[in-house]
Amino acid sequence: MSIIRPKIPAQLNPVDTFSFYVQEFMAEELPIEEIEICEECLEDEAFLKIEIRKSTFEKCTFHNCNFEKATFIDVVFQSCDLSNSKFEGAYFERCRFVSCKCIGIDMSDIVIKHTTFEESNLQYAYFIKTKITDVLFDRIDFTESSIIESQLKRFAVMKSTFVKTNFFKTMLTNVDFSNSELVAPLVSIPPTELKGCIVNTFQAANLIGLWGIQVKP
Repeated sequence: MSIIRPKIPAQLNPVDTFSFYVQEFMAEELPIEEIEICEECLEDEAFLKIEIRKSTFEKCTFHNCNFEKATFIDVVFQSCDLSNSKFEGAYFERCRFVSCKCIGIDMSDIVIKHTTFEESNLQYAYFIKTKITDVLFDRIDFTESSIIESQLKRFAVMKSTFVKTNFFKTMLTNVDFSNSELVAPLVSIPPTELKGCIVNTFQAANLIGLWGIQVKP
């Protein structure tokens, strides 16, 4: 899998107050480009249908904010806290989430392409009916999170944690979990979602019970 990295200009325009700066662009439905946002701290703000390109967010906090139907192209989130924010219906292309806290984030019904999540906490996150293409989870904690009824195409995981993750009606064919932690996934009975996925011997021994097979000691 070859993921295309975000295309970020060497020089960006610093923005002091993000919520104020974007209002005119949102009102005119204009894209926001080439900005740099650092240490912004917002809660319960709405940024519906906002469009951001070729920009970076660093050490920002957006708690319980609403980014429904937003567009992010060539955007990097570095050391941000996006917990409990909503991105339902959003579009992501060529983005990176690095060392981010995304507990309870809602990414349902999104389209996401050529994007990496790296060393981030996505516990209790929701990816429901999402279209995921060329996406990497690298050292991600996805404990008790959900990828439900989603379409995966060239989706890869590395050294990540999937404990009680809900994969209901999401086919995991060719997804390699062998160097990650995969424990007690929530799947159908029988577990058709796991057909064709790649696991190690230890994981196979723990997953075999999902097929109703009993192992005799």
